[in-house]
Amino acid sequence: MQLYLPLNKVPLTLIVGVRTKQKMNIKIEIKDNKKPDTYYVNRGAKVNGYREFNLPMPQSPKGAIFTMYNVANGNLPVNKDTSFVIEKFEVGQLKDCPIWMKKDTHSFVKFAQNFAENASILSAGKKRPHIYRSKDAKFHIDYYDKIIDHTTGKMLMTPARIGHQSGVIEVSKSDFMKYTVPMRMIILLHEYAHKYMNPDIAKPISYETGADINGLSVYLSLGYSPLEAHYAFLNVFRDANNANNTKRYKIIKDFIEKFTSGELSKCKMPTNERVKANKTR
Repeated sequence: MQLYLPLNKVPLTLIVGVRTKQKMNIKIEIKDNKKPDTYYVNRGAKVNGYREFNLPMPQSPKGAIFTMYNVANGNLPVNKDTSFVIEKFEVGQLKDCPIWMKKDTHSFVKFAQNFAENASILSAGKKRPHIYRSKDAKFHIDYYDKIIDHTTGKMLMTPARIGHQSGVIEVSKSDFMKYTVPMRMIILLHEYAHKYMNPDIAKPISYETGADINGLSVYLSLGYSPLEAHYAFLNVFRDANNANNTKRYKIIKDFIEKFTSGELSKCKMPTNERVKANKTR
């Protein structure tokens, strides 16, 4: 089933309660009705009986298409699939947890949010990037079809990286097209944190765990979905499966759990958003 939602770019939490007759895989999508491959929510979940979903959206499009369906039956028209029923459909206030952010971080967040929402329609280059700048010209993104090693000319697996000296973030469009808007945000905030936040805690720019935690602290404070952060890191680590990244992911999971449970912040998120993710979608 599909519904049109006039969200008008308002930050919100969509609360959806669904009841099934038996155990099944449910797919939930919320996408921009005007832009291709621009998803704000894109997840699958197992439901057996009643389950409620709190879907945080710090960013929302002007108009959205909400889709929910039983994966086994496919996306049937409204009232044509009797295997499940939506018993609750409400718009609630976004649960965010504001933290102190320096001026540069505020500027980058606005720039990153705009880029994340438009990544699917912005042009990218193959050998030479298409360049995008923040309004204050402090931050730059070089947008490639696929990031390349400038020495060897070979394509790299990473969805993004930042120049330690220049601060320019390189982004792979082929990867970002597969990510939701929140996933794009945590990737961009991670790269920003390398250059602009690691030094604030006396850590090297190259320190990955520092960038993970600093990026997540901004991301989670803005009210973005913890699950989407899990999915983003899992997708990145899937292409670089090694002991170091396994250790990083354990630290990431622990930080997200403690932040969203209120142990590291004054912000306690709904339980279903704190479920530990353990696989990619």
